[in-house]
Amino acid sequence: MAVREVGVLAIGAGPANLALAVAIEESGSAELADGTLLLEQSPDVKWQRDLLMPWARSQVSFLKDLVTLRNPSSRFTFLNFLHEQGRLDEFINLGTFHPFRWEFSDYLQWVAKSLERVEIRYGARAAQVDPVCGADGSVSGWSVLLTDGDEIRCRDLVVGGGRDPRVPEVFAGLPADRLIHSAQYRTRIAGIARDEPVR
Repeated sequence: MAVREVGVLAIGAGPANLALAVAIEESGSAELADGTLLLEQSPDVKWQRDLLMPWARSQVSFLKDLVTLRNPSSRFTFLNFLHEQGRLDEFINLGTFHPFRWEFSDYLQWVAKSLERVEIRYGARAAQVDPVCGADGSVSGWSVLLTDGDEIRCRDLVVGGGRDPRVPEVFAGLPADRLIHSAQYRTRIAGIARDEPVR
């Protein structure tokens, strides 16, 4: 059993956590990027792998990729992916803003492979998450036990387990101001004062 310490641990390498990884990598902090680890239970990144029929299209515009709304000049845009794959002309001539699902899935895998500092560990499944508490009882970090027996300790934990709103029991007791599920993000973030520090 190996024990590893990281600053940021993200469980799941889906679109949300990949977007976070890109934002961290583009943050300008090499220390933050080098101290970030994503865990993915599968051997690769596939977007909704059971829905990758050859004719199926995404219902979302390619402009809502992982980075364009945050940084349109990022090297991680969907358009740059198409350009690097030699598929930009073909896509533009399709006359649609909606890529094929398999194409968007390929984009996610390309982003994962293009990360230079943030690490992704494949075939890693979290089995247990426990808070690490300070002497005063406050949560100071997290301990994540993997199914292979390895333990990863982190300061900040991001759980990206999919679209369905499910809060694991270990987090159920956290104060409401410390936990926001992505399904509640817009409503909850609107309740945070704009002058309050965000982390």
